[in-house]
Amino acid sequence: MKFFLLFWLLTPSISLAENFLTNSNKLFDFAEKSYPQFFSPSGVKTIALNGYLARYYPGTDIYIGTKDFDIYVYGNVFNGLLKVGVISDFVALEPDGNELLAKLFNEGQSNVQVHGTGTVISLLADDLNGDRHQRFIIELKSGQTLLISHNIDLAPRIDELSLNDQIEFLGEYEWNDKGGVVHWTHRDPAGIHVDGWLFHNKVIYQ
Repeated sequence: MKFFLLFWLLTPSISLAENFLTNSNKLFDFAEKSYPQFFSPSGVKTIALNGYLARYYPGTDIYIGTKDFDIYVYGNVFNGLLKVGVISDFVALEPDGNELLAKLFNEGQSNVQVHGTGTVISLLADDLNGDRHQRFIIELKSGQTLLISHNIDLAPRIDELSLNDQIEFLGEYEWNDKGGVVHWTHRDPAGIHVDGWLFHNKVIYQ
């Protein structure tokens, strides 16, 4: 009962933000921690499903998902599909990473986990030396450019990638004099490094 009261007492109010997958994951983590009777075990993989970002919990046969920053739950306990608010009702939206990325570039720092959203401005040939990497350059709203180096031996390649496409990313920043490089945009098979990803056209590449 507390679950439903919390959802319905809050009034949806949000302005669209760029970091859709980042904020969806933050919301899902919050739901797992706050309502384990519905959303457990924790740490379920986020998937793209019919235009939603979602997590499925087979133990309770419940889905939680986001679409255009709206939140939905699905399961018999909810009598099917139920819209329950927007992401910002429950968690503070993560700002874009532009300020942190500018700071890292100006200070020459590397090996820092970052996230953000940018526009594809250049498509480069794959790097085939050692582990294969798909490479392209994005521009942030701040004007800073980043080389995305995406390991396609460990994660799917983005085949339908074009200039001016929007890319959301989570990975590790390495400094260079052109703005920096983001890599580790994939899961770590050893389970040691933070798992990264790319999000493009409602598909997660990890």
